[in-house]
Amino acid sequence: MLILGVALIALAFVAGCSSNPGEGTPVQTTAPPVSLPQTTIAPSASITQPITTVLTKIPVTVQTPDPLGESSTLMTVKTITGVSGTQSVNVTVPNGYWEMWYTADPLVTGGQDSHSATGTNSAVFPTFSVVVRDAASGDEIETVEPPGGLDVNLWKRSGDPRPWSTKFYNGNKAFIFDITAHRVKSYTLEVRVPKV
Repeated sequence: MLILGVALIALAFVAGCSSNPGEGTPVQTTAPPVSLPQTTIAPSASITQPITTVLTKIPVTVQTPDPLGESSTLMTVKTITGVSGTQSVNVTVPNGYWEMWYTADPLVTGGQDSHSATGTNSAVFPTFSVVVRDAASGDEIETVEPPGGLDVNLWKRSGDPRPWSTKFYNGNKAFIFDITAHRVKSYTLEVRVPKV
């Protein structure tokens, strides 16, 4: 309240004073008096507290880029995000032709565990897969996995292949996406159809 009063006084002062550059003499005008409410501040009160409170309540919108990139010919009808674990999502595709665009950010680099006595694949190898099933019949249409897996060391040598996409030619119906992610920080999957 005190800060608002000081701001009003400053505005009244600036509005009431002007200069005439042609004569070089300042011209003083008077502004109508401004009445401010009585305000008292306790000695222990902090003047910055109301400012901090007001500033923390201002909504801030941060625009983040689409991790899958924009498309000039396709529009997104469903976006699915997640982290390590499993989830099943129902998706209705309103077009006969559609594409699944996806990306995943692995937690660790993978590969075969050289310390394993059996030489089997290590449990730390990140994986991502989507089993696409017909929602009406439950039949599996296709299992989608990143070609070459999620190997960050390989990407450093040969280039980051993300995002990936898979084309489907049997739409106009509902599907179930059974998504499994292991050792993945996050993933994003989009169902895209041609723009009309």
